[in-house]
Amino acid sequence: MNIKALVVIDIQNDITKNYRKIIDRINQAIDWAVAENMQIIYIKHNNLSAGTRTFKPDTKGAELVPELKIVSDHIFVKTKSNALTNEEFAEFIRTKDIREFYITGADATGCVKSTCFNMTKAGYDVHVISDCVTSCDLKKMPEMLAYYAEKGCEVKSLAFYMGIKYQYRRLDSNNFTGHSLDDFVRHQTVTECWRKTDNGWELVPNVFEENWSQEQCRKMAEEILHNINLDQTGFGAFDGERIIGFATVSHRIFGVTAKCVQLVCFQISEEYRRQGIGRRLFSLVCEEARRLGADKLYISAHSSKESQAAYQALGCTPAEEVNEKLAAEEPFDVQMEYRLYSV
Repeated sequence: MNIKALVVIDIQNDITKNYRKIIDRINQAIDWAVAENMQIIYIKHNNLSAGTRTFKPDTKGAELVPELKIVSDHIFVKTKSNALTNEEFAEFIRTKDIREFYITGADATGCVKSTCFNMTKAGYDVHVISDCVTSCDLKKMPEMLAYYAEKGCEVKSLAFYMGIKYQYRRLDSNNFTGHSLDDFVRHQTVTECWRKTDNGWELVPNVFEENWSQEQCRKMAEEILHNINLDQTGFGAFDGERIIGFATVSHRIFGVTAKCVQLVCFQISEEYRRQGIGRRLFSLVCEEARRLGADKLYISAHSSKESQAAYQALGCTPAEEVNEKLAAEEPFDVQMEYRLYSV
């Protein structure tokens, strides 16, 4: 029998106030884990370093926050970042033969990071519930989610583990604001890109990392809000009230040999990728493009190996008629199209 455990790390009174943004989801995760017959484990931190004032033993700051659901007496106190350094905790998981862990809590850059790293190093299966961890520095969350995945953790949302279906809605001012992308994780590590050479299209080394700041997310949200009130239609994938994917299509028809409309934006938050969300949003965009009277959906697509593979999997092909204006705006993009009707 595969024994699993949900681990809640350091949700104590002295932790960053950002825990309030995730405490309801942590409690929901606890209810889900109980229903799945998992062990529920709470980790507390005690700070023994001289000259420090937080997480001191026998203080209110070291107590678990009052909003947190306590459903077991499996509470272990650590004095180092890595929870496995607590011998009682390590002995407990050995005795129970627990090999699979679902991680929640804080801080994403500290104790959660160290615990996940050491658990995967020890050969355990580790799942980080992406919307149930937080940090005192929220700007580092995309970087940390990428780090967990790089170190061998599975990083998915609570809704994914619970099997909750996402909602898809047409975007408008009632469900989308300038802050709707504040929790969006736009992160991609690129190693190779497609480039047109004398020998045709070839993959060439091109290493860089894209990682939107919250300022960039808000700028994008404002642009989307402006455009859907002007001349674009947008669709969003929602996990509860959180937007986890979005796509927008322009109303402007162009093209000589065929009537085209542009797929302007198409993004899925990192921890929600490979769940079919992009395919569903793409389908909604295609339906809208047909309604607008287009024959083809036109995409000025990112040239990275991963992005090109994703568009090709959706059925996109190189554009037969290139929009020179769009190509000039993003000279390294690959100009693509999707036929909206069968030939």
